[in-house]
Amino acid sequence: MRFLGIDPGAKGALAIVEGPHLEIFDMPRLSVSRGKSEKDEVDGYALWSLLSGLSYDGAYIELVGGQDGQSASAAFNFGRAAGAAEYLLIAAGKRFERVSPVRWKSALRLRSGKDDARAMAMRLFPDMALELRKRRPDFSEAALIAEYGRRQEDRNVFD
Repeated sequence: MRFLGIDPGAKGALAIVEGPHLEIFDMPRLSVSRGKSEKDEVDGYALWSLLSGLSYDGAYIELVGGQDGQSASAAFNFGRAAGAAEYLLIAAGKRFERVSPVRWKSALRLRSGKDDARAMAMRLFPDMALELRKRRPDFSEAALIAEYGRRQEDRNVFD
């Protein structure tokens, strides 16, 4: 079975896990002018195209919220980015589950650091280790969220 993991945000990532095999994708984004600056946003059309072209049996998306010290506008923009992935999964009629970072990290016995996530993903998916080492930590976290989903489904099948 194939599982999709999503680490949301404009600089997030998506991953498909099927047993020991891993595929990773950058969150599609575009640059938008906001006043005098350029901001990255999730490209909804490109994300829809990506999600529509992937086959997967279940999707798991990290449940996120604003961070301490984050401005209201930054929290709002992050929420929009996370919501884009959720609502496109709904529109596609795909089943998905929101999972908190504490829950998926605890289930995988992972400490909270980004480097720990990268190291674990590289161990679990050795064929992709070099690629994961070169990429942002979001790719490793998306892979581990998908792996969490795979393990949850395996557990449910055998319960």
